[in-house]
Amino acid sequence: MDTNNWRSTPPSGEPPMDTTDNWRTHLQPDSRQRIVNKIMDTLKRHLPFSGQDGLNELNKIAVRFEEKIFTAATSQVIIESDVL
Repeated sequence: MDTNNWRSTPPSGEPPMDTTDNWRTHLQPDSRQRIVNKIMDTLKRHLPFSGQDGLNELNKIAVRFEEKIFTAATSQVIIESDVL
């Protein structure tokens, strides 16, 4: 099974229109950091950590997760205030 190309083709058979850069360029500068902060809040509630080193590790996880989701997203469907 080819998991590298998981985007579906619309019923019309035409490939989806590439709008990836359009919505990304219109994000507020601090939008992505707010998302990382919300991810951090969730991680702190659910994962054990100890001291500043533990917080730094959680932050690395949050940043990597946000980057993967941001890169894979095809549109900005969820309003930021609804995330997490």
